[in-house]
This record gives sequence, structure tokens and C-alpha cells, in this order.
Amino acid sequence: MPTEIFAMKNKILEQIEKYDSILLFRHVYPDMDALGSQFGFASWLKDKYPSKTICCAGMDSDLQRKMGVSSLPIDDSIVSESLGILLDASTSARVDDQRFKDCAYTIRIDHHVHTETFCDLEWIDDKASATCEMLALWLKDHQMTLPFDCANLLYSGLIADNIRFTTKSVTANTFLAAQYLMQFGVDVISCDQINFSSSWSDYQYETKVRSKAIRKDDFLYAILEQDDYVPLVQTFARAKEKVYALSGIEDITIWALFTRMDDGIHYSASLRSRTIDIRDVAQKYHGGGHACACGIKNLTLEQVEEIVLLLKERSRSLSISVSV
Repeated sequence: MPTEIFAMKNKILEQIEKYDSILLFRHVYPDMDALGSQFGFASWLKDKYPSKTICCAGMDSDLQRKMGVSSLPIDDSIVSESLGILLDASTSARVDDQRFKDCAYTIRIDHHVHTETFCDLEWIDDKASATCEMLALWLKDHQMTLPFDCANLLYSGLIADNIRFTTKSVTANTFLAAQYLMQFGVDVISCDQINFSSSWSDYQYETKVRSKAIRKDDFLYAILEQDDYVPLVQTFARAKEKVYALSGIEDITIWALFTRMDDGIHYSASLRSRTIDIRDVAQKYHGGGHACACGIKNLTLEQVEEIVLLLKERSRSLSISVSV
């Protein structure tokens, strides 16, 4: 382990030891890596420091309810006295509870490509497949014993972001993290079901997403309106997650789901690829994420059409280079 990384991890532990109150934050519309790292790390903190006040911030989501975890209200009076730990948050604007800015000290642990510094201490590893992977390896390095809930939540977040160890970001360290978590009784079946099983209404909506898919060269996309998802999955947050319904086609190299947002005006974009770096397209429209998995919010229909053309050309240029 590089000396500077080792020193940073020790600094994080020093700050945890220092504060009696610790608040854990994550990004809006949380996925399993965000929630797994937030609630999994909270589980370990509560077990390790039973006298400390440990709270998870953010609005409850459908995925949280499915996981069986919830956030309790945090009184404003304790924020300024607390250590704030931000997990899986790539930008300050995407943090669910903006009160993190009022914390006495802030730490950020994240695996997205670094685009913004907004905490007092930041540990960023864009080579990790998930924030849960970073936490698991850190706890492993310190030979920590984990409560079952902690291990189960971190494992759930791990396999969610790397899609069962199948993404480009998976390394030997990813499997070391999984091996370590498995020692504490991880229920791999329940973790898999939480991440990858669908309700009947989800299945129906995924079928609708596929039915609306349009192919342009080696790019596949679908545009879904509120009338499409409200009767089935009810919320925008659940609807936009269904980009995976467009994946798994042999000769499709890039796919995207555009979902009408709650305001009824704008669209969000969930962009995915097998191996092509598409992050620059997201960044052009003030979005971000990983090289092969990123997102954008608050798009007009005209911008959606522009992105469709950009991704069509990106998929086509790769096809041409491969054929030549």
C-alpha cells in the first residue's frame, strides 16, 4: 500500500476517534453502493463505538425500504458538532443532505473519478469497483471484526456496482474484499435477490423499456415518460434504474435510458457501455460518473436528441475501427 494512502486511512481513523457524533451522507437517488457503504459503515461504527452517536442522513428511498434500513431525523443542533463522512458522492451538489457543509469536519470516501474537492479530507480511488470495496479493504487492512449487517450491506453494494464481478473495474482487490466480507456470514442469496430480482410490476416496466428501445448503429436507447412508469413502478427514482433492461446484447456497445423527471419537463440520462469511455459525454452536459457508467440530470428533449447522436457516433466509430 502506498505510504500516502496508508497515512490518509490513519487520519480518517483519527478523526473518527476524535468525534462523539458522526453523520454519514451519500448521494441523491441512492443506489446500492451508496446505501451499502453508508449503512454498512454505520453498522461497523455503532458496533466499534457504542457510546458515539451515529446517524445516516438522506431521504428514505424505495431501495432502502427493500433493504429494510431507514434514516432517522437528524436535529440541526448536532450537525455543527459532528464529523461528516460522505460516501459514494462524486460532487457536492449530489449529496442528499446539504447540511454536511455545516459539520465540524468532513471526510469523503469515493470511487468516482475526481472532479471536485469539497471535503476537508478526501480518499478517492477511481480504480476501485465500488465504495464498498474501498471500505471492506480498509477494514481488512486494520483486521477489524465486522457485524453481520455491516458485511452483508458492504457485499450488497460491492456486487451491485460491479454487476456480480463483471465490469471493467473488477480487479484482484475486488475479490479480496469479497473474500474478507464472506468471513462474517454474508448471505449471498439475499444480497443477490435485493440487487437483481424484480417484482412483477418491475418486470412489466422492464418489458416496456425494451419495447420502446431504438437502435442506431451499435447504440441502443429508450425514452420513457411519466405515463409509462407511474402505473407500474410509481416513482422516477425506480424508473431510472432500469437501464440494465437494455444490456446484454452482443453487438450493442453503448446503451442509454432517458427518463422524464418528477418536474414533468426534464429528462435524466443513464448511460452505459461495455468497454467504451463515455464519461466525457456526461460531463459535457454537467453529468458524471464512471468511464462506462454515468448519468446526467435536467436535460431538455433537444439535449437528449443531441446525446443520442453523440453516442450513436461513438458506437459507430468503434465498430469501424474494429472492422478495419
